[in-house]
Amino acid sequence: VVVMIGSGPSAFDISREIATVAKEVHLSSRSPNVKVSKLDKHHNIWQHSEIVRVTEDGTVAFQDGSSVHADTIFHCTGYKYNFPFLETKGIVSVEDNRVGPLYKHVFPPKLAPSLSFVGIPDRGVSFLLMELQSKWIAGALSGKLQLPSEEEMLADVKENYQQMEESGIPKHHTHFLEAFKFEYQDWISAQVGLPPPDERLKEVFRQMIMYVILNKDGFRDEWDIESLTPATT
Repeated sequence: VVVMIGSGPSAFDISREIATVAKEVHLSSRSPNVKVSKLDKHHNIWQHSEIVRVTEDGTVAFQDGSSVHADTIFHCTGYKYNFPFLETKGIVSVEDNRVGPLYKHVFPPKLAPSLSFVGIPDRGVSFLLMELQSKWIAGALSGKLQLPSEEEMLADVKENYQQMEESGIPKHHTHFLEAFKFEYQDWISAQVGLPPPDERLKEVFRQMIMYVILNKDGFRDEWDIESLTPATT
């Protein structure tokens, strides 16, 4: 019996694989909108709410009132930023999964442009985002692009943190990008003198995200790329 903590595509993918050899698989999600039920397409996968407690004998109790005796508890809850090889004397730190301070998720104001980070933001078109960040860094290092002053970059970071706090966004979501918006990619494109990403790409990405959200259980089996790209044909 396996308990899988997580509600993203990876949790569903791994659960389906495990279900072929496990007696039971129980998914746990902290989402308030989770539907507690047995998954329609599987005879041995159940969806539960958040875990309330785990006892020493392996009993896992969920908020929905149910409980199971788990042989294995599998965490599929994302990644934690960690840079044990990087010594900055405290100038850059990781606190509650916030890497900071970073100007636009890339440059530490005090060490820019000598030190930069690529690929920190989550929930975007990853390779496009990293390519744009790399062009921005290359431009700053070569002197072709001018970064704001240390004070200006730090002020921007502090303003972002304040806006997050006022909006009730937790610190560990600092690097989450809004899945359906492209302001960040558009902004970096402008910095390096490129047009914003093609609107067709943005629309395909938005449709893809919605497809995954609505069809988590088996979305890969039912994937139809042609249905996602009507604007490109």
